[in-house]
Amino acid sequence: MAYLFDASSLVKALKLRRADLLAKNYIQWLTIYEVLNALWKDVHLLKAIPEDRMMEFVKVLRQITDFMNVLEIKGLEEEVLRVAMQLGITAYDSSYIVLAREHELSLVTEDDKLRAKAEGLVRCVSIEGLIP
Repeated sequence: MAYLFDASSLVKALKLRRADLLAKNYIQWLTIYEVLNALWKDVHLLKAIPEDRMMEFVKVLRQITDFMNVLEIKGLEEEVLRVAMQLGITAYDSSYIVLAREHELSLVTEDDKLRAKAEGLVRCVSIEGLIP
């Protein structure tokens, strides 16, 4: 089974030092920006991690994404908006569902609300579900 990781799961995998879960799986191009923003928030707003730790995560992110498949929504824009409207979610979240469905991937997310909305359309799992 192949997996599409959203930003919440990619960040969690990095924090758990489980880059092995990511290799040969999928993200979308937007995920990289979302992860960078989450790291910025952890450092700048929440003061949850020091800046040097953030930079370590960025180095690992750059390395691991070389071993991941990066998807884009080009050609699926209408479907992304249709699903967003149908489920009452953002286009960001909808794009993960649409890409997972289009590429027959399981969606990995730590976002309980997204998982609840996506179930029935795509198979969903959290990071814990991938760890034996």
